[in-house]
Amino acid sequence: MRWLALFIAIGLLFDAEAEASNRRVALVIGNASYANAPPLGSPVNDAEDIAAGLAGLGFDVDLRKNTTIDDLRVGLVAFTEKSAAADIAVFYFAGYSAAAGVGSYLIPVDAHLATPESANAETVPLAAVTAAAGRARRLGLVILDAMRENPFPAIPNGRSSSSSLTSAGSTPIRNTLVFFPAEPGRTAEEGEGRNSPFAAALLKYLRQADLEINFVFRNVRDEVRQATHRKQTPYMYGQLSKDKIYLHPVKQVVQDDTAVMQHCDNAVAGLADLRGRADQGETRDNLKAASAVAACAEAVKRWPGADRLHYQLGRSLFAMRDYGGAVASYKAASELGNARALYELGLMYENGNGVEKDPARSRFYYEMAAEKKIAPAFVSLGLQQERGIGAASDPAKAYALYQRAAELGDATAINRMGELAEKGLGARRDLKLARALYQRGAAMGGLEALVNLARCNANGIGGRRDLAAARRLLAKAAQAGSTDARRILAHIEESKPK
Repeated sequence: MRWLALFIAIGLLFDAEAEASNRRVALVIGNASYANAPPLGSPVNDAEDIAAGLAGLGFDVDLRKNTTIDDLRVGLVAFTEKSAAADIAVFYFAGYSAAAGVGSYLIPVDAHLATPESANAETVPLAAVTAAAGRARRLGLVILDAMRENPFPAIPNGRSSSSSLTSAGSTPIRNTLVFFPAEPGRTAEEGEGRNSPFAAALLKYLRQADLEINFVFRNVRDEVRQATHRKQTPYMYGQLSKDKIYLHPVKQVVQDDTAVMQHCDNAVAGLADLRGRADQGETRDNLKAASAVAACAEAVKRWPGADRLHYQLGRSLFAMRDYGGAVASYKAASELGNARALYELGLMYENGNGVEKDPARSRFYYEMAAEKKIAPAFVSLGLQQERGIGAASDPAKAYALYQRAAELGDATAINRMGELAEKGLGARRDLKLARALYQRGAAMGGLEALVNLARCNANGIGGRRDLAAARRLLAKAAQAGSTDARRILAHIEESKPK
């Protein structure tokens, strides 16, 4: 109930119109002296130094050290109000957190976290902080230097990172970034000096002149990886507009050569067309892919802050079977806010292309992409749920995820719904519904749906038997590239009486 009151208070503040100026505000928190957990060494130092650095960049800084739950809530409400009248709003937290990623909870120094229920009342969800920072006109920035080993017995039982990312109505706030000190499943190091490796890198690059915000984070990431011998890789989540943002602008040079961008886009579009054609040899495919790599590498060189170009370079590198290069490009694109790149990273980790197979990490990327309404990400999550990858198989949850993708117009999802309805898994067994779903997916060009609809016609599943229609559907699917349809047609021909 206390958090309900806080959200109501924040909501009321949202209703007040405030003219945003060039004002910069920051709430900086360092929690080290925990009453019911081992004390931490660097958070207060980190907070003091980050606060000083931001103040030097013209920020109105509210520095709070060793905050209780009440201190944290009061500071957040004040920060929310200030953000509404600001151009840029920054929230920095060093200390313990519960869970990880976008589903994190910030832990004040007086927390006990004895049970999940009490933990809800004793922590602050990262979502509330992100909403507060997101009120700023140009940039809301949340920096969470808190992914340390959690020594408390419980974590909040509210929506986890997994559920919040795929729940209805959950969308990222535009022009808001969240920067984590380590990737999912990894912990952040405290370091041996005054500052943590993450805070030390931030202090180095936040104040660097003419460094666009995306490159601040990329430099911080590289610095932390080097300082921790690659044990820790910072991760950025969020989305920005196309406008460049500088924390310390001195001079800004803008290039304009859209022909180079267009050349990259056209080259990659040619690869997409080529994949659907059976009359081209592998040599020509490789030449096309190499040409696309060259075009997109040049475009990235000119516009290193353009997420779409990094994504296109990733696609062309994948076509060249340079999977390591594709992973690097997709990560660069995702850090710049590209949602499709998040989905592609999920596939890379699921299939082990350029990386070790990691179902948990693939699911993380799928969830991030699903939050941004990338339909295939819902399908991949559904397949993992259906097949019991990373958790017990749950066809009902899989069906619900397929429905989300179907609402976004995904033919594969519609076909999967049909297969579950036909088998009675995750939904009531309904052969007519299954056939109708196959028909809907086939009308959208889904090859698997075409084959399933042909099977229904051939066997009278969910409707009348029509062998002629089945053959037409198989021929259509085979012509479009379905190996299953070709195999079935070949078997039919072999089975004919000689």
